[in-house]
Amino acid sequence: VVVTGQATTIERRSATTAIAYVTGEEIARVAAPTFENALVGKVSGVNLQANSGAPGGGIQMQIRGNNTILGAFDPLYVIDGVIYSNERIASGRGVVAAAAFATAEDDAVNRVADINPADIASIEILKGAAASSIYGSKAANGVVVITTRRGQPGRARVRVLQRFGQFSPLKTLESRRWTQAEAVEAYGPSVAQWFSQESSPYFNHYDKVFTNRDLSWETGVDVSGGTDNTRYLVAATGKRDAGIEPNTGFSRQGLRINLDQIVSPKFDVKVSSVFNRAEHDRGWNNNCNNFACHGYAFPYTPSFVDLSRRDENGNFIKPDWGIDANSIQTTDLAVNSEETNRFTGGATLNYNAIASDRQSLRFVVGGGLDAFQQNNAIWTPNELFFEVPQALPGEAIERNGLSQFFNWNANVVHTLRPGAGSWSATTSLGTQYEDRQLRTSSIRTQNLVPGQRNVGQGTITVGTENLSQERTFAMYGQEELRLLDEKLLVQAGLRAEKSSVNGDIDEYFIFPKLSASLRLLNLLGAGSEIKPRIAYGETGNQPLFGQKFTLLGTPLLGGQQGFTVAGASGNPEVEPERVKEIEVGLDGFAIGNRLTWEITGFRRNTTNLLLLRVPAPSTGFTSQVFNGGKIENKGLEIGLGYTPVQTASTQWVSRATYTKYSNEVLDLAGLPPFRPNLSGFGGLGVTFIKVGQPVTQLVGRSYDENGVRTTATDIRIGNTAPDFRMGFVNDIRFRAVDLNVVFDYQRGGSIINLTQFLYDDAGTPEDFGTEAYDVRYKGYTDGVMVPYIEDATFLKLRELSVGVRIPDSMLRGLNWGVDDARISLTGRNLISWQKYSGLDAEVANLGSAAIRNNLDVAPYPPSRSIFLNISLGF
Repeated sequence: VVVTGQATTIERRSATTAIAYVTGEEIARVAAPTFENALVGKVSGVNLQANSGAPGGGIQMQIRGNNTILGAFDPLYVIDGVIYSNERIASGRGVVAAAAFATAEDDAVNRVADINPADIASIEILKGAAASSIYGSKAANGVVVITTRRGQPGRARVRVLQRFGQFSPLKTLESRRWTQAEAVEAYGPSVAQWFSQESSPYFNHYDKVFTNRDLSWETGVDVSGGTDNTRYLVAATGKRDAGIEPNTGFSRQGLRINLDQIVSPKFDVKVSSVFNRAEHDRGWNNNCNNFACHGYAFPYTPSFVDLSRRDENGNFIKPDWGIDANSIQTTDLAVNSEETNRFTGGATLNYNAIASDRQSLRFVVGGGLDAFQQNNAIWTPNELFFEVPQALPGEAIERNGLSQFFNWNANVVHTLRPGAGSWSATTSLGTQYEDRQLRTSSIRTQNLVPGQRNVGQGTITVGTENLSQERTFAMYGQEELRLLDEKLLVQAGLRAEKSSVNGDIDEYFIFPKLSASLRLLNLLGAGSEIKPRIAYGETGNQPLFGQKFTLLGTPLLGGQQGFTVAGASGNPEVEPERVKEIEVGLDGFAIGNRLTWEITGFRRNTTNLLLLRVPAPSTGFTSQVFNGGKIENKGLEIGLGYTPVQTASTQWVSRATYTKYSNEVLDLAGLPPFRPNLSGFGGLGVTFIKVGQPVTQLVGRSYDENGVRTTATDIRIGNTAPDFRMGFVNDIRFRAVDLNVVFDYQRGGSIINLTQFLYDDAGTPEDFGTEAYDVRYKGYTDGVMVPYIEDATFLKLRELSVGVRIPDSMLRGLNWGVDDARISLTGRNLISWQKYSGLDAEVANLGSAAIRNNLDVAPYPPSRSIFLNISLGF
């Protein structure tokens, strides 16, 4: 079944919209840091990309294109009926590292990384507006509905999972090889110490720094069972992913308890609860203008330098090659750690007031709490080479975040079935309430006492604190009509919603939907089915907290506290953005269900966009958020499945997905073209919003037909959106042996290789002196980024699993009480074929954003993983 409302579901074969569905088995088969990693290549209409190779998360999920410019861009996550926060809280590393965008370049973890993939029973992704409109003004970017595993009636079952594995670099970069004469000419006579009479040394700094191959592991134990009236599942997990950079990695521990209780023939209760603890050590990568980050320092550290060399006292040798940094010293001494503790719990109460052959009446009440506390600690001690020249050497940052999401809903569901059974009608009505709160605080200390990391032990201390709180109340109604012996399904719904983030907190905004599907039987042979469907829906995207307020500063004036008005004017009339979408599709199966297909085309317009304008100078304000403008997304999604072999001993199931979408700015409400937030670094290529162009276009200077640099800086030089993406999944079983393979293919898209730009700036690229280098260097000196815009096409072997089930006869002979045992060898991201010359075509230095910029600036390198897995059932 698939979700159709707050308290209703239908069989997937009757669905009126495209809903991606993935089982928990597919998610947990191959070890993955997060469930998002395990989704890649398995669903259509969804673009999943990591921001870097750092361990433990940092992935952006984008459903059906770019639906906003300034608004929220994440999907809504719902787990067992509880709304789940995917907040990103910056660590503060970018502040210490002098990053251009101190918060955005932190490579923050998105908090759905706290979800244990092994807990998941299924994932449904509501992609279209008609499917997600029941969730109102938080569903413009889609809804991800996660159901966790539950106990089943029967004796107590124990399952044990043990994994051991290792991570290793998928790719590293090379740099220029030097002769002693070239080195002395470039860096001065002091660098002669790095050379010997016999040879010119060469050290790959990636191979020197990203050396960690520690054992990674995961352990899971769960107990489940129950009676017809009481069912339970208790699951405990622990894991450690060791990063390829020393002192980096990701750990997670969790305890889940799910209970189902039938209190009486009419009343039942479901309870879900989980506590997770996660630790992230993300290392020192991305853009750091003080060379604290490894990939930024490597281009300016010539390859004849051995970063691991120490003097007679065991200290790192002071740099003499032009920068104040040694990446191995940074790895050894600097701290960038994060700890999160999280509880998520909810309950659903179901009362069957009437249950007869002709009608039923149910009352359903549900609610829950999702709360986490995150702590980040940054420490760069005084002796670090990049701290020594600072006016206030030695820094520490302590950051804390506290998030609380509370929601409840109350529903009544009535189903009418006439005696003939040729049609039925299901009516559902309900209300929903949400309270979301996020509190963050930060203390930064400089000029620390040597050896101290306490934020109270510096001479300059700055503290900040922020609090946001949002409340939303909604009412909805929905009707489902099943006609023509349940072959025709018609759905209509309406949601009325008000929120504290809107300008008028008492105004209700209406989000309608209407959809239909018709099942046509046996047109392609006995047992076949073709289902055309059509849907229209509207969803919204709430204003961000504070956009309706004019903020006040609190400076000291003459030693007294005072107030000043900020430059940004609040808008008391701000409203949600609105997504209007029409979707058509054709689903079906044939050849005894061995051939399946799902084809969907959509066109969606985001209207009432949140945009930024400059008010009249007489107002005294420099900016104000307002509603206006329109962008369009349209696309095609295809899912195909075929079972070429199906016998008693052998089964081969092959599936493929295809996703293609495009976008265009249709209207900007009179605004001139502009750079959106986090568009990039000025003349180094930026995203640019302009009517008639895609929101994902990259602009900059270029060359005209005569090879002369253009004076215009808004020439289109690329597009960060891919032409299309495809996934290929093959599951093969032969007797007790199974083989599972997942390939992920992306065609097109542009990426800005600023890592290559850094090597060229330093004069240290591997191809120094070649024709390719000369072309790039001309662009570098002319301020033209075209040579650094590269094709992001790739093909990746995302998953490979080979497993065997131990025969029952062997298990009985062991007499260990084991009745099910499997051993498998699995790998993730084993091979990558790409045109891109950098580390990975899937990076975003500025992190997740409404408009992804695909900036490559010295990211944490990508890694492959291989695990041995042992699963035992008792």
